[in-house]
This record gives sequence, structure tokens and C-alpha cells, in this order.
Amino acid sequence: MIIFLIGPGGVGKTTCGKLLAKKIGYELIDLDKIFQKKLGGIGRYIDQRGYRKYCYQNSKIFYSLLKANEKKSVFVLSSGFLVHKGLERLTTKHRLTINRHGLSVLLLPSRSRQQSTKIIVERQLSRALGLNKRREIRKIEERYDQYLKFGDIRIFSYAKPETIVNRVTKKLYSHPNFK
Repeated sequence: MIIFLIGPGGVGKTTCGKLLAKKIGYELIDLDKIFQKKLGGIGRYIDQRGYRKYCYQNSKIFYSLLKANEKKSVFVLSSGFLVHKGLERLTTKHRLTINRHGLSVLLLPSRSRQQSTKIIVERQLSRALGLNKRREIRKIEERYDQYLKFGDIRIFSYAKPETIVNRVTKKLYSHPNFK
């Protein structure tokens, strides 16, 4: 069984993924971290080769990791992995693959688009990644409704990561498809 953590950047996928994997005894696979290890910084890659090339390269890495890790894993997916604007064919392929291979867990700080946007943008800007506030706001606002379509399990919380992971674990163990 593979657990896929999905949601925008800044919702705690990586932090919760580490805690969740440890708690349920699964391997952690962080797509962004592996991309960076193989090809360098994501921002630099996008600046040099373009967002579209990044999406396809990220997808290629995802499928190679998936093929090599069909066991019990927590996959932390990239923020736009299911919502690449203009790449609907690719995102549809990703969604179908995720549905076939495991359970997806959507993490969002709130059911409110406005509150989620505020929390996510504050977190992203605090990471000193050189991000543009307006662009980050626009990105979350454009993608928010799309994210709401996903997640076999949905967690809306900006509590401490340990609390979120406890909620995820409880929902996983009660989910009929969790093995």
C-alpha cells in the first residue's frame, strides 16, 4: 500500500510525511527531495529549462520511483503534481496512477480558501525561497478548488504536525482500502 500526500507547498506534506512514515512503519519517498538530489534546485531547473520541462522530468522521476517502490511507502508529492495548468493529460495520468496504486491524503490548512491562502503564503514566504507574494497568492487561489477534488482522505488543519498525523493515521486505519 502506498500513501500519497498531496496539497500545495507549505501545508506540511514533508514534515507530516516523515512523521507518518515513522508512525506506521512505511518508507518515506519525497519527490521534491529526490528531484533536487538528482537534478539540483527546482527553482533553478525551472528558470533554466522552463516549467513544462520540469513537470515532465518530475513525472519521469515519479514513475521510476513508483516502479522501484511498490511496497509500503509514504510518497510526498510535489505541490503542483495533480494541478499543472495546461498539462491536463499529464495530471490525468498522475491521478489515475495514484488511484490505482494507493490512497491519497489531501492536506490543507482550512476549508476556507481565504484562510488557507493566507496560511500557505505566509509559510512559503517564511522559507526564504525568493518567492513573490502576489504570484503565490494567485497560485493558491487558482489551484484551491482543484485540490478539493482530490484525496481519499482529506485533512483540513493547521494544527501541529503530530496532531495532523494522528488524524491521518486514525482515518487510514478506518479506511476500507488501507491494507
